[in-house]
Amino acid sequence: MGLLVVFLASTITYGFKTGHLPVRPFDSDRWKRVERVDDHARIRMIEHLLWSGKLDGLSRGELVALLGPPSDTAYFREHDYVYRLGDERSLFSIDSEWLVLDVDASGRVSRYEVVRD
Repeated sequence: MGLLVVFLASTITYGFKTGHLPVRPFDSDRWKRVERVDDHARIRMIEHLLWSGKLDGLSRGELVALLGPPSDTAYFREHDYVYRLGDERSLFSIDSEWLVLDVDASGRVSRYEVVRD
């Protein structure tokens, strides 16, 4: 019983600390309005965006229309598009999470994933 209480307390603390409860529906306008490092809107929406399949096969123009211009960063230069999501989803956030996307020769999104720096 004691372990269950500790587990539930840590899960609730994690959720409130990181702001990741609940997963929010993807909202393109809200995604594009993120300006501050401590704005957790993207990290809250990323699961819904990935599950929705909205990124599959988008052209470069459609991608930028949906997500806005990519983040200005020196990280992950091997990818075509990089978007900062926010602090990593963990009890002790040390790194950041990023959405990285690659396009194929025809200019369509061919691969995407969430990575940490």
